[in-house]
Amino acid sequence: MACDKYGWALAYSVEAGNIHDSQAFPALFAKLEPLKPQFIIADSGYNIPSIAKFLIDKEITPVLPYTRPRGKKDLLRPKELIYDEHFDCVICPEHQALTYRTTTREGYREYKSDPAICANCPLLSVCTTSKNHQKVVTRHIWKDYLEQCEDIRHQRGMKELYQHRKETIERLFGTAKEYHNLCYTREKGKSKMEDKVGLTLACLNLKKLVKRMAGEPFYFVQMRWFKHGNSHFYLQSEVISLTDDL
Repeated sequence: MACDKYGWALAYSVEAGNIHDSQAFPALFAKLEPLKPQFIIADSGYNIPSIAKFLIDKEITPVLPYTRPRGKKDLLRPKELIYDEHFDCVICPEHQALTYRTTTREGYREYKSDPAICANCPLLSVCTTSKNHQKVVTRHIWKDYLEQCEDIRHQRGMKELYQHRKETIERLFGTAKEYHNLCYTREKGKSKMEDKVGLTLACLNLKKLVKRMAGEPFYFVQMRWFKHGNSHFYLQSEVISLTDDL
């Protein structure tokens, strides 16, 4: 689901519950692209390398949240392992190089250490739990695009821009779930759910328009809200529960 900075619903996409946001994003963006967005503000589900590259290549500024690194808390943090772009290797805290070995089908480059050196390392217990004492670090081939998104996140005004999500897309989706029965999929089949979501968003837009028109001439509302362009779009992805009611 996508809306503009004023909370008007612009586009939506209905997918199965086992479809990741990265797979559902192209269909949703295809409906937004004719509107020529300049900023895309999305939740952490869209903070992946493929979407970051896709938006930056189209000269659209992605505003994405911070995501905590995954893994065990008692091991070294990813930021303690430094990537050397010139030599294409990873440097550990003990100044040993993890050399490149291969690239997986998922697009991750693997860097591995020398087990003979790691066996006598004083940080072995907090570095890796592998039985062969070898540290393996993965880095996506489009990791640079995620780092650009992280730089954008720290730019002036981006934090305030992201905080508007709770006033726009989160409020829109919350209203649809709370008052328009979108907490559950009460229709069988994707086409029926697309009709239901489309009608629900249309009703919410009409409700918003009626409130804006109250006490104001219709032509004034048209000029004020539909004449000017909008370049800020907010995305939201949610999983709706299933129900037996049809």
